[in-house]
Amino acid sequence: MASNNSKYSEEMRERTARHVIENGKSATATSEELGIDTNTVCRWGRDYRRKHGLPSYAEAKGLKRSEPKSNNELILKVKELEKELKQR
Repeated sequence: MASNNSKYSEEMRERTARHVIENGKSATATSEELGIDTNTVCRWGRDYRRKHGLPSYAEAKGLKRSEPKSNNELILKVKELEKELKQR
């Protein structure tokens, strides 16, 4: 929530975040259009997504990676795949 000392109103923050999210515009392009720092626009978007239960930018774009597997799991998977290749 915007404090009384905020440079931008809560309405401005929400409208900007919605603009980025709904139109698929980058925070960088939007920040340049509006003359607002890119990090500020990113933060507004992140806050808006959290407030409204929307997936994060990374989740929405499919960029978020699953937890890394342990080395042992990876070694076993490589051996399994090598075995499959030998059988062909």
